[in-house]
Amino acid sequence: MRTLIVTMTTLALVGALASTLAAASESAGAGPRLTDLEVFRDGLTFVASGSFASVDAEPAPVLVKARGLVTGSCVGPDQATQPFALPMMLKGTAVTRKAGREATFFVRTSPPEVAAAEVCPAAGWRVSPTEIEFTAVKLQVGRAGARVLCQFPAVDGRVDDPGCQIDR
Repeated sequence: MRTLIVTMTTLALVGALASTLAAASESAGAGPRLTDLEVFRDGLTFVASGSFASVDAEPAPVLVKARGLVTGSCVGPDQATQPFALPMMLKGTAVTRKAGREATFFVRTSPPEVAAAEVCPAAGWRVSPTEIEFTAVKLQVGRAGARVLCQFPAVDGRVDDPGCQIDR
């Protein structure tokens, strides 16, 4: 009887250990991933939203960097205008929000801050940016060790292949 109890206890412990190791390797192998990504240009900012699947239940940081060409006008004291174009990198930050087994995110870049001295012909002129033609985007979701890094062209709508890599 004692041998039967010891054998059954040993089998139960081995089974519990095996299932624990399988679950740990399954969650470590899955890693974080972007499950949905949509991006939009709304004139002077760039917006990215989507879903992020990760084993971590805590809110994760989101960073977007969008490169583009800012165009607009310099307006002089006499209301004369002069067009300008200036390449810029705009940034935005946010955190993920838990939604079931995934986390969602919404991040927008800040609008461009162009100094008149950078693009205007003289002091007293003011800057009036009108549009940004975005060319490339870098998106980072998650923490070091469980982070997704994506680079893709700046297009409106769903991004099916954002060129993401897991940073471990």
